[in-house]
Amino acid sequence: MTERLRSKCDLFLRNRNAVSKKFLLEKAVMSIAAGLIFTGADKEADIEKLTECRKILAKHTGFFSEYRDAVKLALLSEMALSETPEQYIEDVKAVYKKLHKGKFKDNSYMVLAAMLACDLGRQNDADEIVEKHNEIMKKMEKQHPFLTDSEDISYVILLALSDRDADTVISDMNECFEYLKKTCKIKAGSDSIQGLSEILALTDGDIKGKCDKIISIYNILNDNKADIKGGYAFSALGTLIGIDEAPEMIAGEIIEADEFLKDCKRFDEKSVDKNQRLMFAVMLVAESCGMSSSVISNTFINSALGIVRAQHIATMITIISNVLPPVLGAFADKGNEETDKTESKEQDKETAEG
Repeated sequence: MTERLRSKCDLFLRNRNAVSKKFLLEKAVMSIAAGLIFTGADKEADIEKLTECRKILAKHTGFFSEYRDAVKLALLSEMALSETPEQYIEDVKAVYKKLHKGKFKDNSYMVLAAMLACDLGRQNDADEIVEKHNEIMKKMEKQHPFLTDSEDISYVILLALSDRDADTVISDMNECFEYLKKTCKIKAGSDSIQGLSEILALTDGDIKGKCDKIISIYNILNDNKADIKGGYAFSALGTLIGIDEAPEMIAGEIIEADEFLKDCKRFDEKSVDKNQRLMFAVMLVAESCGMSSSVISNTFINSALGIVRAQHIATMITIISNVLPPVLGAFADKGNEETDKTESKEQDKETAEG
């Protein structure tokens, strides 16, 4: 394991442990999400500030607010990383209201979309973002009606925040989807393939070339018994596309990170699903290789919400889930310059897709 990857893994474990000790009543996987947020920022979890932010959040939102259910711990973590947490939550609320008026379904994914816009400093562009999102979503629903739903919101918001036009984005997504599913015959499930296609469409470049690199990593992992069966772990592979290393090196790092996590408390086979742990390993490798936490975050957000739904864990308010802030790495630098869904569901949709 490289020194930089070991450093990321160690920081992640420290952050996860620190958050879980303070937020005992939260689901364990939510502490993982918060740990990844702080690790992505190369920061030690500031528990004192997290506690202060919890009070700020309570002051600015209602008890049954979407801001205090599935996305709470992720939102608190982003607030804690902000120099002005009170302004951050106000910005998120303002964008959320605009998104809601833009006919978004009122759910946790919409809150995540609002967070994403604010994390990229695009809170003043909410109207433009909504318009582009709706255009992309409409095209997706027309071409893949059985695969496109509210869980695509944060991915599509990422696409709407890019400077790529809707037609180019859709063209790349469709080419990627068809190539992976029909030419390469990847058996990861249509939902997983669509998620990966959305991530790969975030950036310019030869879409088939990007697919081939991901397939190489995927095959090496499977050949070494680190098989990714599908779900969001498969989609997460898209976060590796910007790493300028050979697939063999990248896959080797993922395997080492997975082995490291497996030996850690609450990451063994009895505590987390193997596919989940591989997903965390993928994210840590992407982080250690200098990728921004943005794309990584968005993948985990959707994945976490899907995992909790699959486990049928619910509370009086809403499902409890964990998320990471949806920040787009491919466009984070530009922004700074300018200022499993369940397996049964996948099978049902795949049958409908043909």
